[in-house]
Amino acid sequence: MVPEKLIKTAEETKSLLCFGVDPILSRMGQESPDADAKEEILSYFPPIIDALLEENVISAIKPNYAYFAAEGFEGLHALKELISRYKSKTFVILDAKRGDIGKSSEAYARECYDFWGADAVTVSPYMGQDSVSPFVREGKLTYLLGRTSNGGAKDFEELESREGRFYESVFRKAKEWGTGLVVGATSDAIPKAVELAGEDVPLLIPGIGSQGGSFETLTALRKNPFIHRVNSSSAISYAHEKRGGSPESAAIAEARETCSRINSRVF
Repeated sequence: MVPEKLIKTAEETKSLLCFGVDPILSRMGQESPDADAKEEILSYFPPIIDALLEENVISAIKPNYAYFAAEGFEGLHALKELISRYKSKTFVILDAKRGDIGKSSEAYARECYDFWGADAVTVSPYMGQDSVSPFVREGKLTYLLGRTSNGGAKDFEELESREGRFYESVFRKAKEWGTGLVVGATSDAIPKAVELAGEDVPLLIPGIGSQGGSFETLTALRKNPFIHRVNSSSAISYAHEKRGGSPESAAIAEARETCSRINSRVF
C-alpha cells in the first residue's frame, strides 16, 4: 500500500520534486580537513531545505547515507538530526541501498525505519524476496533498484532473458511484492515500469539533474502522478556554483525551474 504521507505531501505542494541531500564538504565552501562535518552539514543544508519547503517546490528529501557515513560519526549524527528535523514536515527517503540475507535485512530494516526514522528506503532486490520482505512494512515504502541511472546499469540490469531484460523482471516483482521502484531518467525505462509494474507502483526517478536525464518520459506518470518522486541532488545543493548568489537563493531558482519542467509533462 502506498503511504498516505507520500500522496499528501505531493498534493499539498503540487510538486513531485525530491531534493537529494548529498553533503560534499569541499563544495559547501569548507576546504579544511579539520572541519567539523556535523556543524558544516547542519549549517549548510537546513537553510536550503527550509527555503525549498517554504516555497512548496519539493515534496520529499532523500539523504544519501553514503555521503554522511563518509564523514564518520559526525556525518551520521548530522543525518540523524536532519531526518528528525524534517520527518514531520515532508516525506523522507533514506537512500541506503540495503539488501542482504533475511535476518540481516530484518536488522537493516529496523535501522532504517526505527533508528533513522525514514519513511522509505532504497533496497537492492538481487538476493530475492527474503532479502526484501523485511523492508515491506505498513506506512513505509521500499524502493527496489530497478533500472538505475548510472552508466554501469547495462552490465547486469539490461541482460536479456526469456522474459526480457533483467530489470523488467524487477519491475514485475515490485508489483507482486508491494514495493516501489527506482527507475532512472537517463534510460527509456519509465514507461516500461508503469506498464509492467502498474500505475499504482511508486517510482523514484533519479538522473534529471547533473546526470542529464530526460524529462520527456515523465509523461508516463500522468495517470497517477502524486505517488511518484523525481529526484535532483547536486544540481540543487550546489546551484550557486552555476547561478551565483547564496546557496539558498540559487537552490530555490534551480528547484523552481526543475519543478516547472516536471509539472509541464505530468499535469
